[in-house]
Amino acid sequence: MEVVQQDDEALVKLENTGIERSKDVDSAVLGKYSIWRRENENEKADSRVRLMRDQMIMARIYSVLAKYRDKLDLYQELLARLNESQRSLGEATADAELPKSASDRIKAMGQVLSKARDLLYDCKEITQRLRAMLQSADEQVWSLKKQSTFLSQLAAKTIPNGIHCLSMHLRIDYYLLSPEKRKFPSSENLENPDLYHYALLSNNVLAASVAVNSTIMNAKEPEKHVFHLGKCMWKMLMTSNG
Repeated sequence: MEVVQQDDEALVKLENTGIERSKDVDSAVLGKYSIWRRENENEKADSRVRLMRDQMIMARIYSVLAKYRDKLDLYQELLARLNESQRSLGEATADAELPKSASDRIKAMGQVLSKARDLLYDCKEITQRLRAMLQSADEQVWSLKKQSTFLSQLAAKTIPNGIHCLSMHLRIDYYLLSPEKRKFPSSENLENPDLYHYALLSNNVLAASVAVNSTIMNAKEPEKHVFHLGKCMWKMLMTSNG
């Protein structure tokens, strides 16, 4: 019983804080998006973003209750405010990323939430729905983690064996060549100032190969392009003669 009472008190406090703060939004202060009132200039830079997210959570809960209790006008109003807040919030993670209309959206949402609380408030039911939302979010996170692990393992298994440690294979193949074959063709082009020189540093041999081949294939004069490839502590020079 003590735990339930604490949950109820915390929920009431959260709702009261959100509604009161939405009333006090100072939309006249345009230069600083991280404040609610002029005297609170040290508030965190994402306070409005967090408040909008909290409001949207409560709006979703109240919309379910409104539909269940046949308060269709209130249900439609909550959905409208929810859509407006979602559009204003977008992908913002800081108050500075919010549009100027965000203050009006917060005020409007605060008003409809206050109205919904007067008509629909049921602390026990809201607490249960919040817990259900939290459990659903946890399950979704766990599912995404499992999916990420599976895809990582799948990617590792689907890479052909010949590509594993490709740079090491290439180095071994190079040193197995006879001294005559180790010389780069057209090595005089490495320092020819009349050609186009590119320095490409990458630990990904395949990606570097794709970049070089793509450039050569789409160049008007491929014989004039020279690539200097570097990897980690050793350097490999390559030239292209088309």
